[in-house]
Amino acid sequence: MSIEEYRRQILTALLAKTNTKGEPCFDGSSARELLAQLSDEELKEGLLFNTPEDVADVLSGVGKL
Repeated sequence: MSIEEYRRQILTALLAKTNTKGEPCFDGSSARELLAQLSDEELKEGLLFNTPEDVADVLSGVGKL
C-alpha cells in the first residue's frame, strides 16, 4: 500500500468515528489537521505494524487532549 492510500484510509477511519450520541467526532478539516501531524516518514515506519484504524484511534485520542 502506498503512503497516499494509507493516509486516505486513516482519514476515512477518522471521519467514521462517532461519539456516544452517534455524531461525528471530526469534520473533514479537523481530521485532515490531525493527520497532517504525521510525516510520510512516520507513516512509513508504522505502515507494517499499524492498521489505518489503529492510527486513527491514536490520533483521535490526541485530538481530545
